[in-house]
Amino acid sequence: MKKYLLSAILMMFLIFPQVLADEIEFTASARNLVSLGDRFQLTYTVNSRGGKFSGPSIKHFRVLSGPNISTSQSYQVINGRMSQSITVSYVYYLQAFEEGKFEIPAATISIDGKNIKSNTLSIEVVKSNVQKGTVQKTGQNTPGTTTSASTDQNSKDDVFLKAFITKRNPFQGEQVIITYKIYTNNVPISDIDIENLASFPGFWSTSLQDNNKQITPEKEIVNGTEYLTGILYQGALFPQKSGELGIDAKKLSCTAQIKKQGTRKARDPFFDSFFDDPFFNHQYQNVRIEMESNPLTIHVKPLPIDKKPAGFSGAVGNFKLAGSVDNTELTVNDAITLKLVISGQGNLELINTPDINFPPDFEAYEPKITKNIRTSASGVSGSRTFEYLAIPRSAGDFSVGPIELSYFDPKTEKYETLRTEIFNFHIEKGDQSSTSVTYSGVAQEDIMYLGQDIHYIKTGTFQLTEKGYFLIGSPFFFIFLAVPVAILIILSFLLVNMRKRRSDLALVRNKKATRVARKNMKKAKEFLKTQQQEAFYTEISRALWGYLSDKFNIPLSDLSMDSVSERLAEKQLSPERISKFIEVLNSCEYARFAPGESAGLMNEIYNESINVISQIEGELKS
Repeated sequence: MKKYLLSAILMMFLIFPQVLADEIEFTASARNLVSLGDRFQLTYTVNSRGGKFSGPSIKHFRVLSGPNISTSQSYQVINGRMSQSITVSYVYYLQAFEEGKFEIPAATISIDGKNIKSNTLSIEVVKSNVQKGTVQKTGQNTPGTTTSASTDQNSKDDVFLKAFITKRNPFQGEQVIITYKIYTNNVPISDIDIENLASFPGFWSTSLQDNNKQITPEKEIVNGTEYLTGILYQGALFPQKSGELGIDAKKLSCTAQIKKQGTRKARDPFFDSFFDDPFFNHQYQNVRIEMESNPLTIHVKPLPIDKKPAGFSGAVGNFKLAGSVDNTELTVNDAITLKLVISGQGNLELINTPDINFPPDFEAYEPKITKNIRTSASGVSGSRTFEYLAIPRSAGDFSVGPIELSYFDPKTEKYETLRTEIFNFHIEKGDQSSTSVTYSGVAQEDIMYLGQDIHYIKTGTFQLTEKGYFLIGSPFFFIFLAVPVAILIILSFLLVNMRKRRSDLALVRNKKATRVARKNMKKAKEFLKTQQQEAFYTEISRALWGYLSDKFNIPLSDLSMDSVSERLAEKQLSPERISKFIEVLNSCEYARFAPGESAGLMNEIYNESINVISQIEGELKS
């Protein structure tokens, strides 16, 4: 029996890892045809958790964001057996800026010491409907066309982006304010797109603006010329290391409306452009402008080493410290709440939790932290509150504190130390009927005595065992040995069958197609309720294309608006269903890139998407 048991255990360790290794899939997906200026997603998907992802070298596309990691997990119970599915996605958001056909190399992920490569992708970038640098030569220029290079250069002189910093040589951890302002000289602008505006390597940063607040135009004189200006971004930066830190130029692109001829009534061009100017006046033509802000270099000074307090933990700014307790006279096992409030201006959110040395007779818990942080044009300020709960376990007189907070004040260039008062506590023994039990003569911090820890001796009837009886060698002993072997054999059989079923990838994708589409439509419905148009249309497109790919086993890279009709016809789908599916796709793509559409259109596209998927499912089942 020992020989058979050992063989079965060995077989489990040999088969189980092999089954898991065979199931790992690492795939890349993206649109194979995009237009100049289009934004699209590049997604890498792996069906395993805990991998070390190494992204590809992307040269011919602008990386707007990524990799953004998301994880989905699902469980399924079939005939009493539960299976688990894990999907980890690494998503890049890219923008096409160069015409041609380009290849994105494979990414690599390391799982359990094994490197797995994804497939490569080929993406073709074609000209968009509005081509930059061309002019219509017959009749009047229509809205949406752009001017020649000379007009483009003139518009750049009238519109530019500039960065400002409040201090060029701060101390490490000191707060500085960075501001990006756009300037326009009587030129209406719209469709502003800025790359990596809030990314500042080497700094901890936070925005000082309300995202829902509209831009307020102001007048400013630059080199004798009056401009209308607006703040696009304002944030607080906290340098995390000393030395020279650079802030790269931020790239901005926008559409400027240039007057061609004639005159027009005076208007506020900056205000109108930011509040949905339709650009449909025939005396104007649109120019797509790309520009960069000025780069910045900041020389960060290290914090002085001499006279640095022992309790200093990186707080830089101007702070206040207040401490209080809710009770100083109480009995054993009553709770004490000690509250610390750190307030002021500086790197409040980077201050470590104060360490309080309670007496050994106190049982202390991790503090509850609440914060009230305010942001304004002057920077980050507010307060953080730390509430400590402690329970005295023995009687006597005890004291806590003073509690200290050391910080560096960049204005005085000195270290400051704040202290609370000493908190004295008088603890009484309490009522003799208390369920608590205290002891002396031992380290109180090593043990905790509660009445509920002491139980009565168990009473009642007991099952007695015959003297001289041993489990080893009895019938139950051999049954216990046989049960694990039987379970191991059944488990091995199930794993082999599972591997066979999952090897048929087309069948697996076909079965999960409707479920995945339903999940994406559910997300789209949430975005529909909150009127998030871009996210809504992204989920609708993902549901339709993903359903088509999974249901008919067509790779996403082989699908496009031109080829979908042909591929669906090959799958013997009726012409009516094919026509309806393409119509819904076209409506979604048009609405996705046509801002300002009504909520009614979103509802219509949502309902049509559900109907077309349901009709295809019904036709396949009939």
